Amino acid sequence: MTGVVTCGDINGIGPEIAVKAIDRMLGAKDLNYVLVIPGNVFSEISQKTGIDLSKETRVKIHDIGDFKIEPGDPTGESGIAAFKALEAAFGLVEKNDRSFLVTAPISKYAFKLAGVNFPGHTELLAKWAGADEFVMMFLSEQFKCALATIHVPLHEVSGLVTKDLLRTCLKTVTNSLKIDFSLHQPRIALLGLNPHAGENGVIGDEEINVIKPAIDEFKGTVEGPFPPDAFFARKQHLTFDIFVALYHDQGLIPFKLLTAGSGVNYTAGLNIIRTSPDHGTAYDIAWQNRADFTSMIEAIDWGHRVCSNRRLIYGR
Repeated sequence: MTGVVTCGDINGIGPEIAVKAIDRMLGAKDLNYVLVIPGNVFSEISQKTGIDLSKETRVKIHDIGDFKIEPGDPTGESGIAAFKALEAAFGLVEKNDRSFLVTAPISKYAFKLAGVNFPGHTELLAKWAGADEFVMMFLSEQFKCALATIHVPLHEVSGLVTKDLLRTCLKTVTNSLKIDFSLHQPRIALLGLNPHAGENGVIGDEEINVIKPAIDEFKGTVEGPFPPDAFFARKQHLTFDIFVALYHDQGLIPFKLLTAGSGVNYTAGLNIIRTSPDHGTAYDIAWQNRADFTSMIEAIDWGHRVCSNRRLIYGR
């Protein structure tokens, strides 16, 4: 089995955490690795960290050419490098069903400077994979989270949350839990959109007109809608296999707060396996050899788990 790891934004902490995580995991799991990274970036990060993965028999360095390094700054060149690394890595994983992709953090602003018109990894990978039904999911040992909408302005969320969107989201999440995580009878909690989950229509009617009808289609699997504040205050998130949030921060504020930097981003619904740390580029500490690579280690571990589960299901 092979973990294909990208460098992410070369001006952020991506190269550092990729190198350190692979180095740490070499002694923990019997995996092969491909690190997709510019040659000059690999040389410099090897010197900075004191870790030379080119000497490891189970690691292949996939050089995408040289790119200018400007630590701490998102640039058009760093955006191009991140895009090229992702493109090459996707090609490698797409051709090998005994592999998984782990993506180091990118900058959406650097993507924009580079002329890459996608808001993030998730949407770009879904496009390449030809997936219309995909969901951004977050994984931890304690609990899991999924997002019904992803990188959209908050004022657009209400209009986007439709019965069709929720039906697709819940179906994708259910299938992923069964196949990717071996949860054969998953329990899913769906959060409400409005304060107090609308309070019977007094504070918005989305729960009555949209959310509850969608839940009714998944009886026995999906429960809700739950008022988000009470849901976490009562620790109900620990009694379900996953909770589905209706917008980005509704899910990620509690998830990141409660997982303390060890969470993992996962894209459900793709024909490839893709994981990523649940944090950003951390430009403020880039190239200082002090980045926490815990989430990157977890991303490799979860990628391996999902790959193993799919092989058991599909017999590959």
